[in-house]
Amino acid sequence: MSDQDSFSEDRKSNKYLIPNIARALKILEYLAGDRSEAGIAEISKEFSYPNNSVFRVIKSLEYYGYVEENERKYRITSRLLSLGYAAMNNKGLVENSADVMHALRDEINETVLIGTLIGNEMVIIEQCISFHHIKFTADIGVRVPIHTSAPGKAILAHLPEDEQKSLFNQITFVRYTNNTVPGMKTLQKEMAQVKKQGYAVDDGEEAGDVHCIGVPIFDYRNYPIASLWIVGPDYRLPRETFKNIGDIVQQYALKISARFGYNGA
Repeated sequence: MSDQDSFSEDRKSNKYLIPNIARALKILEYLAGDRSEAGIAEISKEFSYPNNSVFRVIKSLEYYGYVEENERKYRITSRLLSLGYAAMNNKGLVENSADVMHALRDEINETVLIGTLIGNEMVIIEQCISFHHIKFTADIGVRVPIHTSAPGKAILAHLPEDEQKSLFNQITFVRYTNNTVPGMKTLQKEMAQVKKQGYAVDDGEEAGDVHCIGVPIFDYRNYPIASLWIVGPDYRLPRETFKNIGDIVQQYALKISARFGYNGA
């Protein structure tokens, strides 16, 4: 194929590109390279993009936690790493969790789920259903809010401070029940408790008669890559059982974490 033919094929393949998405990806690649941070004007000059276009792209990336500002310079955050890590390891996560999920379900006899954080929501990627006649199930791929979900809060409590702060700023504190976390201060206080006790709970915060108990799954960097949790009706999972079951779920989550190189530190 000649150079002219290659150029023609490239133009055909590029006609479907969305300019601002393409610009965002180029900017992320630029910031991920040798130059660890750059300002708006510098990025604009590098790619010959209009300043206002770069500004809008950067501010969108900042809003979703992929870049952060320091004295009008922007650098990428570890959220990009976590997204790539989740994409590469979702299959590995399910494969490394299936036997543990079945064992936990057999011990407690409530539905066991596993999920990961994508953006500012938890995404369910696998479940192991209870044997009870009355039980809870979920569609794989369903997204649940962070502030009302045990798995979301379990991950949020263990994120690096900068990522945690970024997510706090993205949460819309919708009230689903009287038990839903009402705002930032309450959630921050709960995060300290979650980190101390090692598990998080959904105390009827999205559906009044449903309780969940969730624990983070860590990788070799001590980073919370996912959550393991159980869900059941409040009459089978009353509040007085939270600590005992939370401790049990932690034991099973540690088994999965160890398979990703977590050493328990």
